[in-house]
Amino acid sequence: MTEKKLTKAELGILMDFIRSKGYRYVDVQLEILDHFACKVEELMSSDAGIYFNRAIDLAYASFGAAGFGNIAASYELNLQRKQINKFPADFLQFVKHWHSAIYIVYFTLFYYFVPLDADAFWTGLKLGMIGTLVFYIPVYLLRHRPRGSKYCVYRNYLGLTIPIMVLIIGLVSSEWIVNYIPLALYRVVILIFMYVGLGILYIFEKNLKAIVRRVDEIEVLHQS
Repeated sequence: MTEKKLTKAELGILMDFIRSKGYRYVDVQLEILDHFACKVEELMSSDAGIYFNRAIDLAYASFGAAGFGNIAASYELNLQRKQINKFPADFLQFVKHWHSAIYIVYFTLFYYFVPLDADAFWTGLKLGMIGTLVFYIPVYLLRHRPRGSKYCVYRNYLGLTIPIMVLIIGLVSSEWIVNYIPLALYRVVILIFMYVGLGILYIFEKNLKAIVRRVDEIEVLHQS
């Protein structure tokens, strides 16, 4: 049995076939192509007389009624799992960063020297924190954006992270907590939320840069 290796032109035909099925994200297309091309090569290696187009039809049929749907869904699920599983290590890295030590010292001094009943000052601090998050999210999105916009890994990361930031903003700005805990503890909780929010902002930029660098590499390879 002669092992069949698809040419660049044949791989291009497979990519066109994948796109025709509605998969527009480049990284998803490449993930599907890896499985699809292997199946086509396997069929053409086992039967030297089979036509390329026939091998495409048989290979696609072998994926069942869902077609490439299971591959795409599995790829996206794995992206989400990787990002979620990475979060503890990413946050630990933030805790070890010198910025983190400055935040802790600053918040500790702030807590001890600002009166707990200085409501206007604490409100200003919370608004400043919310403004920081709201301002820097679009700044980071503009600074770190991929060459192309059709990447599942990029959109998936934003879809996971931005809701978490919105939640942090909601927690920082909320007043209902003070109805259930002492004022001194409430101020501590607010400072903890702010610290976590700054950590998430740090993680957001770090991972966003890494993801954009990765998808830019994919874009270059895809165009070559």
